[in-house]
Amino acid sequence: MAKNLLIVGGGAEQIPAYLAAKRRGLHVIGSDMNPEAPAFAHADARLLASTRDADATVQAARAYHRTHPIDGVMTIANDVPYTVARVAHALGLPSIPLSAAAAVVDKQRMKECFRAQGVACPWFTPVDSADALRTIIEKEGPEARFVLKPVDGRGARGVLLLDARSDLEWAFQESWRWGESGRLLLERFVPGMQLSTESFLLDGRIHTPAIAERNYGRMAQFLPNIIEDGGTIPAPLDDGLRQAIDELILRGAKALGIDSGIIKGDIVIDSRGRPLIIELAARLSGGWLATHQIPAATGVSLVDAVISHALGEPIDPSTLTPRRHRATAIRYWFPPPGRIERIAGEEALKSVPGLIDYGFFRGEGDIQPEIRMHPDRFGYVIVSGKDREQALERVEQALACLHIEVTP
Repeated sequence: MAKNLLIVGGGAEQIPAYLAAKRRGLHVIGSDMNPEAPAFAHADARLLASTRDADATVQAARAYHRTHPIDGVMTIANDVPYTVARVAHALGLPSIPLSAAAAVVDKQRMKECFRAQGVACPWFTPVDSADALRTIIEKEGPEARFVLKPVDGRGARGVLLLDARSDLEWAFQESWRWGESGRLLLERFVPGMQLSTESFLLDGRIHTPAIAERNYGRMAQFLPNIIEDGGTIPAPLDDGLRQAIDELILRGAKALGIDSGIIKGDIVIDSRGRPLIIELAARLSGGWLATHQIPAATGVSLVDAVISHALGEPIDPSTLTPRRHRATAIRYWFPPPGRIERIAGEEALKSVPGLIDYGFFRGEGDIQPEIRMHPDRFGYVIVSGKDREQALERVEQALACLHIEVTP
């Protein structure tokens, strides 16, 4: 009989995991609070429960498990590793420790684990009022910059870049309203190259098939909001820095109590050339990094590795080693706010060399919001190339194909 795999989350970015599981002949159960979730079209069964409500998801999974035993549970592009871990522990399935799952969804607790174990990360402190925020920032002087964020935020919601000239009363309230816990974290902003890593821990070793350089070329345009505009594989790193990054991620995972499975990293390289951990996540990343960019650049399917790990199946280390070395780039469109009247150039976009995928989050007649967080981006395009230069040329060509007419 086919094994039963529960995938927590039924959004568009979860669809590749559903398809990968179906290709393996698995019986796929999806969970989401939205009965019309797009990934449900590829599921054999549905559980209606919010992905962020661990209790409700455990209850629904237990009810299903009584008649159709679930063999594994996972997620992708969804910041709910605590929900996944709770389900796994309730059903006796492979999982990271509950304490680790709780730490990775609480940025303050995560950073405190790093600090306790001497894992390099930017300076941080919790802040509980606008006055406290002002006292810290003004003490450091006008040139110091800081990042304010909810400890349980996601998708760049409420993530703000601040200095002593910022409206700190507004900033505190704006960041606060995007969290569920009401707790905020202030971090020192470290200028430098930022990276997205996607690693798999197996038998005490770390396997990182690709590292993407995150693109913040539009930073000034959207301040004080911090908006990423895609990324590029490969990142411009030498072997020594790659090794230092792997060692840092291993230490960070160990500090959280994670010794196997997927670990996603947000890393910054400081002015001394040292990698620092901004955040780690115990899940596959979103933004089509794990599902599109890494497979196209390296031939490695981390989605398949996570499925195997969730099912308790052995993983051949050779499948985590790149079989090819190509470049990929993803970028986003950022039209001005207003009503979208016309989208032109899609046919030209389809003919761009190296095109891997593209998608629009809105259509004609929809309202394009002001860009304040990642879900406000209009759409994305992903291309491949023989090297970084070609991938970057092609992604700029692809972006230029599309013309989005907006009425304010």
